[in-house]
Amino acid sequence: MTAFAELIARRDLLFNLTHAELTARYRSAALGLLWFVLTPLVLMVVLTIVFEYVIDLGIPDYPVFVLSALLPFTYIQVALLNTSTSISRSPGLIKRAHMPRIFLPLAAIGSNLVHFVISLVLLLPLMVAMGVPLTPALLLLPLAIALAVAVVTGAGLLSAALNVAHRDVELILSAGTRVLFYLSPIFYPLSAVPEPWQPFYCLNPVVGVIEMHRALLLDGTLPPSWLIGITVGSTAVLLAVGIIVFVRRQPDFEDYL
Repeated sequence: MTAFAELIARRDLLFNLTHAELTARYRSAALGLLWFVLTPLVLMVVLTIVFEYVIDLGIPDYPVFVLSALLPFTYIQVALLNTSTSISRSPGLIKRAHMPRIFLPLAAIGSNLVHFVISLVLLLPLMVAMGVPLTPALLLLPLAIALAVAVVTGAGLLSAALNVAHRDVELILSAGTRVLFYLSPIFYPLSAVPEPWQPFYCLNPVVGVIEMHRALLLDGTLPPSWLIGITVGSTAVLLAVGIIVFVRRQPDFEDYL
């Protein structure tokens, strides 16, 4: 059986690991799984108040403008940090259980994906309340979500594999994602970046992920084709590097745990 065929055959194990990752996070919380909805809902309410009544930058529908970028960025940030430690914090499973080790980072990615999708669903009634029309372009939103998942998977597999032997990786990621926050068009539009620098700026695949979500949600269209091309290309490279590094390093995981 090939490695890919084994992953498909044991997909029920991946589902169980993802479910365990979700429930473990809220097992001791009084409201339990209700936090799935409350966390993104509270974030949206606070940001709407701040950017509608406190800060006014003159950008139409600014709360939706910010949230359409902040939600995918938050998913990428949190999922990447969780995925980077998915192997190093599971020595028991690595040493005792016979399972595809790639399932551990994939479970971390999948559990955070649930929060992300819930956040996007909650954003839709907020858009309606603010008078932002819902367009047929929303049917393409799964493509933007898939692109975000691909970015997290590539970066997550790479960081998870490296963090087993070099625990500084998770600390670097924690600081790096803070820097990435300001290097991504979350609180400002892509047009604020000088035009000659935009192709280089967009080599960061997070930029394309944000712009795709924003264009579909706010403008009812896809972002420019050149941006999609750069994002898909950089994401494909990142995903390939992540998979190759993870596959080559996984035989040595037990030696460091």
